[in-house]
Amino acid sequence: MKFKRAELVKPKHFEIFEVDETPKGNEVLVKIASCGLCNWELNFWEGKLNFMGYPHKLGHEWSGVVVETGPDCRKIKAGDKVSGLARGFGGYAEYKVVSEDFLQILEEHVDPVYALGEPQKCIMTVLRGTAPEAGDHGVVLGCGPMGMWCIQALSGHLLGTLTAIDIDDKKLQEAGKFGATHTINSQKENVEERIKEITKGHMADFVIEGTGIPALLNEAQRYMKTGGRGRLVLMSSHHAPAPEFDFRIAVDKCFQIIVPHPGYSANEYEDFRRAVSFINNGTFRTKELVTHEFRLSEINRAFETLENKPADFMKGIVIPD
Repeated sequence: MKFKRAELVKPKHFEIFEVDETPKGNEVLVKIASCGLCNWELNFWEGKLNFMGYPHKLGHEWSGVVVETGPDCRKIKAGDKVSGLARGFGGYAEYKVVSEDFLQILEEHVDPVYALGEPQKCIMTVLRGTAPEAGDHGVVLGCGPMGMWCIQALSGHLLGTLTAIDIDDKKLQEAGKFGATHTINSQKENVEERIKEITKGHMADFVIEGTGIPALLNEAQRYMKTGGRGRLVLMSSHHAPAPEFDFRIAVDKCFQIIVPHPGYSANEYEDFRRAVSFINNGTFRTKELVTHEFRLSEINRAFETLENKPADFMKGIVIPD
């Protein structure tokens, strides 16, 4: 089938190509509903990464509806709404051919435009690394989309408290709506003292760091409890080295430092299955996080916006024309 796909032809420039692909074996053809914009892909946009040479397919946070199946498909059928696990990029397109093994079926009530299972699979990896326990005092540092998804997943009655930290009062208000029991604006309050107050002196059993700001790693240490088995979880991908990291604090408090990027997962397919179950049951509320929508023909403007985020930017998606 012939369809249009955006491919990066040089740093900071996509072009739209017509391609012709047909599902074979256990592959399916998915009509793309949307593909999320990911900060990590800015490395390709800026020319810092390139796995395939030019032109280079991008787009890995995609979902859609199956329109055709190969002869060996057993689990997926035409008409199924699906979310896809990242394989080979190619999500900035009208259609995508992919093995049925990399798909999870969405419930009928789910809008596939906002069913971004791939980044939420990463959230599951983060949470399994965090290993929250009943009654824990948890902290999420940074209320971008990844931080917000963590808050959504951690909300409920498992934790003693769940505190969100950011410098944007609007984001903090949203975090409270999503399940944070307490919020702290770090530009207006002493975070360490507020956490001490919130937890009645216990401090945080875990801190999920979601800012990507290296200088905040030392600050995050100070929020941890003393006495061992605390978890400092480095969720963000850092683009610069930390100017310093005072291990004296870590030694004093005896906490673990966990880096739960995709390679940490014991089974990414299982993490993906769990993520889609949270999409299906309404735990992940992505539509409320999407602030910017672009058409496929606007792909260059989409990445320019991602690179130079306006103040109201939270999450962007690309939708076929």
